[in-house]
Amino acid sequence: MPLRSLSDVNAAHDDGRWHVQRVLKNAGVSHINWADATFASGQPAYDARVGAAGRFTPCVAQGNDAVFFPPVPFGMERKLVAIDARVAQSAYRGPVSLYLFDLVGYYPMIDGDSTDEQLMDNTLPLPRYTGGEGVHAVIVNHIAPAQQSGVAVLNYTDSKGVDRTATIGVANNGVGLVCSGVRPSASADTGPVSLSLASGTSGIRKINSITYSTPPSGLHAIYLIKPFATMTLGDNGIVGEKQFFIQNGTSMPLIPDGAWLSWFDRIAGSTATTTTFFGQFTFAWG
Repeated sequence: MPLRSLSDVNAAHDDGRWHVQRVLKNAGVSHINWADATFASGQPAYDARVGAAGRFTPCVAQGNDAVFFPPVPFGMERKLVAIDARVAQSAYRGPVSLYLFDLVGYYPMIDGDSTDEQLMDNTLPLPRYTGGEGVHAVIVNHIAPAQQSGVAVLNYTDSKGVDRTATIGVANNGVGLVCSGVRPSASADTGPVSLSLASGTSGIRKINSITYSTPPSGLHAIYLIKPFATMTLGDNGIVGEKQFFIQNGTSMPLIPDGAWLSWFDRIAGSTATTTTFFGQFTFAWG
């Protein structure tokens, strides 16, 4: 029976249809703005997000590639019920925001020193959300961080099959950011995590090309992600909890087979620091 109510969740626990998965991330790159937890050792393991330049690389998690969850019987739905997490900063700079997502795939090795149009290879399709509904794009510094703030024109195909262009700012702010985010200007601290979509657009099916008018330097990747949830952790080292049915408008994220669960974190302060992360994800199905 699908999990639609709190009693359904309780019944799943009574029947043993649940799983708790530990996650651990050691200190990675010192940062202020959004950072990708992937670029730190731990469980799940470090992943450099490399591959052929500009070729879409689908992500289908197996084992401990990403946050692990068990298979479920055919016809059942898997939901994320809760997250318990503790983030410790090397020097406390303020609350930390977490942004949980499914990494659908990425385009690696984008040249941040080039002003030529860089065409993407979309030979391989999206492994999930195949029409692009709810899929967003984020630019990430992954091999060599941006050395300055940059500006680019991104050409993409939306979930309705319409080609769109967007001028975006790639922020740096001088602290070797792991995740630059995508901004409406070159400012380091304004704008959303992901590309703001055109009016009437509800997702991205593929990236066609990127052209830097102001190159930020470094090597980047464009992620295609399906956002799932956010939460904020307060005092340093204090465990925070989010029960999705109670604290998320009775909505628990649906976790499809193969989902590559990961997260970005962002520090509220104005001085860079490193973070370590320890917690657990609770899943249930029905």
